[in-house]
Amino acid sequence: MRYYNPLYTRKWTKIFVPVSTFFTQLGSQLGFQANTNNDESTTPLSSEYTANSSYGNNSSSLSTLFSTLTSQFRPSYKTLIPYKNHPNGIVKHDNNNLIYHQLDIHRINDENNNEKNNNMTNNSILIDIPTNYSNDLLIDTDNKHSNFLTLKENFIWIIFASLLYFLWFIFIAGISIVHILIYSALLISYILSERTRRFALAILIYLTYLLLYDALRLIPNYTVSTIHIEDIYLIEKKLFGIVKNGHMMTLNEYFQQNHIPLLDVFTGLCYLNWIPIPLIYSLYLYRYKSKRDYMDFAFTFLLTNLLGFVVYYIIPAAPPWYVELYGFEFNLKAPGNAAGFIHFDQITGLKVFSSMYSKNANVFAAIPSLHAAYPLITVLYGSLSKKLWLHIGFVFFTFSVWFSAVYSRHHYVLDVIAGGMCALTAFILYRLLSRIPTINRLLTAYNKLI
Repeated sequence: MRYYNPLYTRKWTKIFVPVSTFFTQLGSQLGFQANTNNDESTTPLSSEYTANSSYGNNSSSLSTLFSTLTSQFRPSYKTLIPYKNHPNGIVKHDNNNLIYHQLDIHRINDENNNEKNNNMTNNSILIDIPTNYSNDLLIDTDNKHSNFLTLKENFIWIIFASLLYFLWFIFIAGISIVHILIYSALLISYILSERTRRFALAILIYLTYLLLYDALRLIPNYTVSTIHIEDIYLIEKKLFGIVKNGHMMTLNEYFQQNHIPLLDVFTGLCYLNWIPIPLIYSLYLYRYKSKRDYMDFAFTFLLTNLLGFVVYYIIPAAPPWYVELYGFEFNLKAPGNAAGFIHFDQITGLKVFSSMYSKNANVFAAIPSLHAAYPLITVLYGSLSKKLWLHIGFVFFTFSVWFSAVYSRHHYVLDVIAGGMCALTAFILYRLLSRIPTINRLLTAYNKLI
């Protein structure tokens, strides 16, 4: 049985929530002590939907009446119901709960009439709630105690993970203030509340990516494989070169001679959002869709990077701007360069790209272009938003970043294609891996944690 109340929309929140809260509190203050008996009573939630429950001795009839009268105006996403933790998405009311608020639920069954659950107490009811709502709409009445118990139970693991984290950065990768801030934010989130703890566990996927990316500098790719400079340039010119004034040139060389200020600003803005937009979209999935949708996106993102890092070591390649400055000779001491984005800095007066690329320790990582990969992931998972305009926006954003990569002379067209192939391969590979029973069980277990 499903119940739908058309008043449960955001536009009614500001009007009815204060009224509902006022009458409920007024009923609590004015209500008289109810008769000391355990007779079963029925609390109507609407004209179409009722729930049977057994109240304790301390219930207030007038308070219950006010709550019932105002229940129609309670938005479901603001409802907070005390509950006890129970497996499989089933939550059990606290025995001290006196007022049962309206929820976006499938069904409410009286515990006394359910023969399958006769081991429960008489003054409790079960609420069967969809999995994607159970974490967001409910608050544990014993939240502080549960947080303390969780910390106490996982104290050893927290210490162990902290030691590994700091040992890695102090003795191997090198520690900085950023690493300390990341650790502090995660630890605070973990101990602050149930919701922030789940978020901290969810964000570990992206933390894994950061740790792996930071570790790439420990073993530079040019020490593993031969650097590709001239061969990539010649292949690019042969496949995607254009002729101008009888001279064959790459698209990068053409844009170097023909750049437009408006495009300089536009491409710079697109390039700066290559990570923020995919990250924000994944957090949108986490908050407003389902945790599993977030997991699928985040793990595909992580797998895309793993594939990209492998290709980095197999084919170390120089970017187009390197050929402009150093030719085809290998120069180990070549610093990073803003290339075409220097025009963005000059127009805006900001040294965004100059500062960012000056800290780039390895310039021989043009293939694949992860700048091209990340936006494509948003396209592959854009349908999860159920918003056509947003999906179309992701397509436009993806092509804009691809164009920006070539226009700025940071990537060849070959690099962009390789980046897109990494994202598409990771998407397909993740879909196949998630069907393996063992991996699917692990994903399901992780889904419950976040």
